Amino acid sequence: MTQPYPGGYYLAEPDWLFANLDCDTLCILDARFDVRLNSEGRLEEVHGLDGYQKAHIPGAQFVDLYNDLTDPDQPTSIINKDAFEALMTKLGVCNDTTIVIYDERGGVWAARLWWALRYYGHKNVKMLNGGLTAWRAAGYALAGTGSEAAPEDFQTRKDLSTKPKKVAQTPPYIASINPDLRVEKQDVLAAISDGKTRILDALPVPFYQGQMGLYPRHRKGHIPSAHNIPAEANLDPKSLRILPFSELKTLWESAEIAPEQPVITYCGGGIFASFSLFILALMGHEKTALYDASWMEWGLDTSLPVEIT
Repeated sequence: MTQPYPGGYYLAEPDWLFANLDCDTLCILDARFDVRLNSEGRLEEVHGLDGYQKAHIPGAQFVDLYNDLTDPDQPTSIINKDAFEALMTKLGVCNDTTIVIYDERGGVWAARLWWALRYYGHKNVKMLNGGLTAWRAAGYALAGTGSEAAPEDFQTRKDLSTKPKKVAQTPPYIASINPDLRVEKQDVLAAISDGKTRILDALPVPFYQGQMGLYPRHRKGHIPSAHNIPAEANLDPKSLRILPFSELKTLWESAEIAPEQPVITYCGGGIFASFSLFILALMGHEKTALYDASWMEWGLDTSLPVEIT
């Protein structure tokens, strides 16, 4: 028998989501995003709106991880409390709404939204295991303008018209900041030598080792004392589903993290590191926090120490 995840309530399976699509207290958020190398060999952002418009899970709304969640005055920070409340209210999210989020990369991007919701006090937020890939593999139809989207076929699988949605004005969303889930560079500096806190780099190995640079103007390498577990290493490379709990435990043994140990995660801009926090939550770790500014801040500040492996 497969050992369950201690924090399994943070995970939603496609069958469960399909069975609950007509629930009035469910909100599905599509948080697709990606980066790619351009013709100059530099990373550029690929926003997921086009993909969402072509095909998405029926009823899902799109959230742009950069334009919707990044503070325009502080590009290395999550949006402030007022802006987050306005975004959730616009999406029709209530404080007691069950939220399911997904992307096309097994959650490594959508986890940014998962963390933001937790940081601002939302209690019931889940990640779709395997994301859009798993939804397709399960045979469930999609909505949208693309050729693979077939709303009429969806209706043959589940007739939502028999249960009309309640029409009501959404009350304003009220956020409650959990400051323990976010740290600043001074906290990371203290953690380097405190002997208690583990620092976790969620970037691919070449960036951690300093073989490749993440940004043109930034230094290469990693934060001293940091261990490296790339975000995507937590996924089955074919199905993009989360690895079984036993395999996650084996993978994370290299970081020597005990369940009661404080952990700070970082990456390039707080996205892959949010996925690491999600994995730690699945594994039952509670003392975890995100260095939100990550390498966008650390790699540019020459007063901060850097290691190259």
